Amino acid sequence: MKEKTQIPYYLGIDAGSSSVGWAVTDTMYHVLKTKGKAMWGVRLFPDASTAAERRTHRAARRRLQRRKQRLDILEMLFAPALNEKDPQFLARMHESDLWKEDKSINSKYSLFSDSNFNDCDYHAQYPTTYHLRSELAHSTDSHDVRLVYLALHHLMKSRGHFLYEISETSDNDSSLRDKFDDFCTLLSDAYGLDFVPHNMDNYLNILKTPNMRVTEKAALLTEGLKKPSKNEAGISPFYISELLAGRSVALSNLFGDDRFKDAKKIALQNDLDANYNELCEVLDDHISVVTAAKDVYDAARFSEIIGTHRYLCDAKIAVYKQNNIDLRALKDYIKAHCIERYNSIFCDKEDKLDNYAAYSQYHHKSGDYTCSQEAFCKFLKKSLPEMAESKSPVIATIYQKIVDGSFLPRLRSSENGVIPYQLQLRELDAILKNASLYLPFLAQQQCDGYTPAEKIRKTFEFRVPYYVGPLNDKAAHHWAVRSNTDSKEKIYPWNFNQLIDLDHSAEAFLVNLIGRCTYTGDPVLPKDSLLYSEYMLLNELNPLKIDGQPLSTEHKKQLIKDMFIHPVSKQKGKVTKKKIYEYLKSKGWISKATNIDSINGIDDKIKSDLRSAFGSAQPSAGLWAISRCSTASFRAEEMI
Repeated sequence: MKEKTQIPYYLGIDAGSSSVGWAVTDTMYHVLKTKGKAMWGVRLFPDASTAAERRTHRAARRRLQRRKQRLDILEMLFAPALNEKDPQFLARMHESDLWKEDKSINSKYSLFSDSNFNDCDYHAQYPTTYHLRSELAHSTDSHDVRLVYLALHHLMKSRGHFLYEISETSDNDSSLRDKFDDFCTLLSDAYGLDFVPHNMDNYLNILKTPNMRVTEKAALLTEGLKKPSKNEAGISPFYISELLAGRSVALSNLFGDDRFKDAKKIALQNDLDANYNELCEVLDDHISVVTAAKDVYDAARFSEIIGTHRYLCDAKIAVYKQNNIDLRALKDYIKAHCIERYNSIFCDKEDKLDNYAAYSQYHHKSGDYTCSQEAFCKFLKKSLPEMAESKSPVIATIYQKIVDGSFLPRLRSSENGVIPYQLQLRELDAILKNASLYLPFLAQQQCDGYTPAEKIRKTFEFRVPYYVGPLNDKAAHHWAVRSNTDSKEKIYPWNFNQLIDLDHSAEAFLVNLIGRCTYTGDPVLPKDSLLYSEYMLLNELNPLKIDGQPLSTEHKKQLIKDMFIHPVSKQKGKVTKKKIYEYLKSKGWISKATNIDSINGIDDKIKSDLRSAFGSAQPSAGLWAISRCSTASFRAEEMI
């Protein structure tokens, strides 16, 4: 039998996110055949999905679980006093969402079932929980222990965010001024832009002015600022002010960069977290400006919500009272001018009918149609066009709120997401201080050295540090280290620092983050480490050739220093092939007659970036040996 002849061949593989292409060629790149068929093909498979959605659901589960743990601790501390006052109170509260026939207690009330005080009396005396919180925060008079528990339960359930490091005793405007100062510093350091307004106090007052239209606020903030021309480059103070006012701004206008002309507009009142990854890909280093502006906007919204009130509950009561006045005025207007539309606006319940019944959810049943405030205001504007012609100042003000989409705001909405926990803590402290005067058990020291009031406060402000991780010893990804490894004592917020070794837990957290080589199991370098960052840069620059000749090592060192480590102002931003060409000409390393096409071996844009890694530091001397290393056995994992 004739022996088959072996010929040299190339196997090429193109691996993508949803396919793998392959081809077999000879040394002249002609596709080979076997059994009459060309030796090339492609294997398709579904795109890999990121863990973003799974991570979002996991974070929501943990948030709800931690909220339940806070409420369980509060119930544990109040249970003896509640059971003494009303043995069935907690049971009624737990079963408040059940049908009467499914309850273990035969009572038509969910909270109070006393002969002289029931749920009807409670809601008549306290229309919202904010009314109850306000009374307990301001009054030292004796109150029912159940009322104190309900107020603290409401605070524990939604305690606010932990984004601002402010004191509970500071004024409400301090966070806005601090965030604005940080924003101005960022613009000055990164872009050389002096954004500090001539009259900063007036600028901040405009930002936090309540019930002002976005267009009106933008006009006041941009007063005296020149609107940049269409082709004017650089970040624009005019569009920054429009962004802070709440207007939608095109990224190409904000940064004066045509590279962003196809990107979507951004508005700070929207949830940027949903599109954060997409924005990072588009903006790259510029994302810090957007996030800092969002912090300023949220701080201004917080100042707008709280106003001059010391406690959040008082601000919410003011909104409740204003809603009551506006609603009464609207009903009177409709009864006087268009009574035939009263039922369709306030009473009728139909799908896709964005009226008051759908918005307020009054007498709402499961499955009934609901709508947002924006949809409700659009419905009113369409249903009551004649309000625009009203001569009454009250109706004119209401109509303006409808146009702005701010009419009858809910007390509990996504706007509450800008409220820091320190403000809620201020109110909790006031309630506990007053309640301790007539509820002695709150101030009685227990066997572990803490009073129930102190435990409630520590539970309210406690967060598990990110470097400690899950506290459950049986969790799959558990690395927390106990101070006493033999101890099985239950961890609470007030004994957390005694039971958990924070230093060893932080060390375990860092060790846990170190990746391992798939083949050898050895630890590998972080992607953004100094050594590996420089290694990746040299991988891109080493193939650089000018008219077929490689760049000398000394010139390459100088290029990296001038363009990546300490770039001059005109070299800032992503390094491109064109910038390298202009740099080489400016240094006299190539003649002015040399064409850019004579530079090859590199991409049009250099992906690696050393500025964030080195700062003012110099690159390591040992790394230059990597540029001369040509052995295929070199392993980056051994550089740890």
